[in-house]
Amino acid sequence: MTATPDARQLDTSQEQVAAAERRRRNPLTRRLPWWGEALIAVAFYWLYDAVQALTQSDVDEARAHSLDVYHAERALHIWAEPDLNAFATHHHLLATIAGYEYGLAHVLVTGVVLAFLWWRHPRIEVPLRNAVVGMSLVALIVYWQYPVAPPRLTVSGLTDTLVVNNILGARHVHEGLVNLYAAMPSLHVAWAVWCAVAIVLALRSPWRHLAWLYPLWTTFVVASTANHYFLDAVAGLALAVVPLWLVIARSSKSAGSPASSTSSHPIPSQPR
Repeated sequence: MTATPDARQLDTSQEQVAAAERRRRNPLTRRLPWWGEALIAVAFYWLYDAVQALTQSDVDEARAHSLDVYHAERALHIWAEPDLNAFATHHHLLATIAGYEYGLAHVLVTGVVLAFLWWRHPRIEVPLRNAVVGMSLVALIVYWQYPVAPPRLTVSGLTDTLVVNNILGARHVHEGLVNLYAAMPSLHVAWAVWCAVAIVLALRSPWRHLAWLYPLWTTFVVASTANHYFLDAVAGLALAVVPLWLVIARSSKSAGSPASSTSSHPIPSQPR
């Protein structure tokens, strides 16, 4: 016996309700309360601290890997870090701004963008949150298995601008929560690319594309302060590409669905 159109519509509606309920219960497919999002950040820094402890004994290995990156850049004719570092060193204000940007912006800007998405754009906040968590976990695994020292600790002739200007107490950095052998890939660049994509997806103003200047500036910062190679920045970009591509593809697919809305807020239930 063939089901009537009303019966088929009812079955489809029940399936949609069941799927929505599964998404609601799954923390990977729904927006968490603010304290849940905060716990994710705390857990990441705990893991970062653990990886730091695991790699502190791999100094020789980290420097050997760093030299490999250095020789690769020489072979590719992209070894321009000394010029950028010298330029920043001779311009105190620029070096100071770059130093504070290196020490603070990757956490503050990423946190602000996440909070903005959570508050105003919950539909894209969930996949973007998962993307940044996923890329960060992959980076931690790479830091653990393949530690790479920054160029300032490997290549002679480079100035550690953060130490020279004592940015955020950098002269005593060994006492802080900093992994000295986590240069490849650059999470600063990966997170900056994530922020740019998030802003472009969330906003509608044509000015939103200025957000792409942020990862470009971040690349200059990490290289001019001698904390990363250019190849570290390229690796950070590559780290962000796949998860963000998946988010963009999903966003494009759902943009024309009936469930989508021009409003960024959840659709209230209709009164019965």
